[in-house]
Amino acid sequence: MDLTFFAILIMSVWVVAIVAAGLVLALRPGGVGVRLQAAAGPPSANGPRDEIRLGGPAEVLGNVRGDVRAVLVDPQMRKMVALRLATGIEDEDIPASDILAADGQTVQLADSQPENPLHFTESSAAVLRQGATVGDSAGKRIGRLRFVSYDPNSSAVAALVIDGRDSGMRLVPFDRVTEAAPDRITTSVQPAERGSLVQFATDWEIEQGILGTLSNDPRLQRSLQVDVMDQRVRVRGYVSDRAQAQQVERAIRGVAGVQQLDLQLVTDDDLAASVMDAIEREAPAIGPTIGVTARTGIVEIAGQVPDRSTARRLEAVARQVPGVQGVRNAVAIRPATAAAS
Repeated sequence: MDLTFFAILIMSVWVVAIVAAGLVLALRPGGVGVRLQAAAGPPSANGPRDEIRLGGPAEVLGNVRGDVRAVLVDPQMRKMVALRLATGIEDEDIPASDILAADGQTVQLADSQPENPLHFTESSAAVLRQGATVGDSAGKRIGRLRFVSYDPNSSAVAALVIDGRDSGMRLVPFDRVTEAAPDRITTSVQPAERGSLVQFATDWEIEQGILGTLSNDPRLQRSLQVDVMDQRVRVRGYVSDRAQAQQVERAIRGVAGVQQLDLQLVTDDDLAASVMDAIEREAPAIGPTIGVTARTGIVEIAGQVPDRSTARRLEAVARQVPGVQGVRNAVAIRPATAAAS
C-alpha cells in the first residue's frame, strides 16, 4: 500500500514537472536566442542579393522538394549555412551551397547529395524562421519575417524582409540583427527609425508593376526595355519627347519598391535632331533640302538629292548615329533638268 502510494506520488510529481517545463518553454518569448557577432564593414543590404521567400517552394529540376521553413545562419560569419525544408514527413536541412538561385518566389536547388553532414543545430545556428517576430531595440514588434535576402556570391545574409502590416514590406539590414531565436529576432533598430526602413518588393513584383503602369500605352510597352535587379531599375528605349520621358519617370517612381532608377531614354525629337546634325556635317550643301523624322528608333529621311550615291551616303550617315535602329530612305532623286538649272 505504501509502495503504491509513493509510486503514484513520484509519477504525479514527474508529470507536473514535465507540464511546468512545457509551460515555461511555451511562455518564454521566442525561445532560446543565439547572439550574432557584431557585423564588420559597411551595411550589406545595398549589394547584389537574392531573396528566399519563407514558406515558398524549393525545387530540384522543376520538382518541388519541400517548402522553406527556415534559413540557418552561422552567427559568427553571418553567412547562410543551410535551408530547412518541410518535406511533409520531417524537416530536412539542405546546405546553402546547393542553392542555385532564389528569385523571391522559388528556390532552385542543385540535384546533389551533401558530401559532409551538416553540424549546425538549433543551439549553434541562428534560425530565421518563417513568421518570426522581428523587434526593435525597445522590444516592440516591427513586423514578421517573410523573406531572407542574401549575397549569392558569398552566402552572406544581407537583410531581412518583414511584413509590417500597415507599413507594408520593409528591409531590415542584417547588420542590425543582434539575436535570433526560433520565434523572435532582436535588432538594434531604434523606435524612431522604424518609419525610415526601406520599402521592399521583389524584382519580379517591381517589373510587373512597371509593366502594368505602361499597359495603357502599347507603343511604350514595345519601345521600352525594363531591367530590374535588387530593386534598381534600368529603363532603355524610345519616347516621343521629353514630356513623355518625364511621364514615364513619374510612373516608374510610383511603383512600390523601386530604390533607384536609371533612365536611358532617347526621344524621337532628339534622335531626329542628331541625325540631321550628322547629315549637315557630312553634306552641308544637301542639308537644307532634307527633312528627318524619327519614331521609336526608326529614322525616316525625306527630301531631294542630286543622285542615288548621295542618297545612299545620307542613309549610311544616319545609320551610324547612336540610337538609330533602322532607316527609311524616302529621298527623291532630283530631275537632271532641275539640277542643271
